[in-house]
Amino acid sequence: MTILRLAEYMATEDGIRNIFTLCGEVDLSHKRAQILSAFPRLEDSEFIMLSGPDFMDAIPIADYGIATLWTTAYILASTDRCHCKYYMIQDYEPLFYPAGSTFAQAELSYKFGFYGIANTKSLARIYEQDYGGKAICLTPAVDTSIFYPTTMLKKSIPMRIFYYARPNTPRNCFELASAAFKLLKEMYGDLIEIICAGAGWNPSSYDLDSIVTMLGMLPYEKTADLYRSSHLGISMMMSKHPSYLPLEMMACGTIVLANENDANQWLLKANVNCLTFSPTRSCLHERVSYAIDNYDSLDSIRQNAIATIAEHHSSWDHAMRSAADFVHSAGASVPGSY
Repeated sequence: MTILRLAEYMATEDGIRNIFTLCGEVDLSHKRAQILSAFPRLEDSEFIMLSGPDFMDAIPIADYGIATLWTTAYILASTDRCHCKYYMIQDYEPLFYPAGSTFAQAELSYKFGFYGIANTKSLARIYEQDYGGKAICLTPAVDTSIFYPTTMLKKSIPMRIFYYARPNTPRNCFELASAAFKLLKEMYGDLIEIICAGAGWNPSSYDLDSIVTMLGMLPYEKTADLYRSSHLGISMMMSKHPSYLPLEMMACGTIVLANENDANQWLLKANVNCLTFSPTRSCLHERVSYAIDNYDSLDSIRQNAIATIAEHHSSWDHAMRSAADFVHSAGASVPGSY
């Protein structure tokens, strides 16, 4: 969403013509339709599939080339058809893998010398301090026409707890959360309702029948309705990026519980705008229990969270303008042009 949002902003505000290169065998018309359904102002963009033995020849000549995943950074590094090269860094991607060959290749991509468009100040700091890059911080925001608070939910039965659950994504700590949920249901029973969404999976495959209700993947707008109906929202992230869920839940007035993570303290401030816990079954169980038992007295945390988003993360225009200006400035500083 952030990649496409920036592309749309630069197209409408700066007259940029976007060319999307999709790597691998894909249904190009289907992908184009998916993108345009979310960002219709990208209608005039070109979509190219890079596949087959000569796929590098399909890369068009361009003023700017932007990699959006570590694998695409290798493709961008291998072409001389882009005048100035950028790397849109949305997480510390080496941590998507165990230490090993893939980790090493992902990390090496940060040493290619591209200008960085870093989605949070922590990622910008890592790129500059650890890898010698130059980056702009793209401060995340939320669409406040979708994500907004409602009247405070009073403690009620059952209390609704939302968890962003992706069993096949290790950085979301599904195993720890599942173990804690079993303890919570044993303690509270029908007094709580644990709702999971974010991926499609069967609770019975993880011994979670009668423990959680699984909603799977939801349309973007529907996620806000879910957050507004949830008393508590749990988001676990072990990489260097908080994801957008805490911001969106905070904007909707959900009390956020997140794992302790030094890289995310610029947003998540323990006992100020959220509750935090050490990443163990017992610590998560204890913290959620505390929030359940003391929910009505935690309204200051809820209000601080709403204020955090309203004051610092409610304008995509500001974030996109800063990133776009950085792109143009960096491009102008590189000798030569096409």
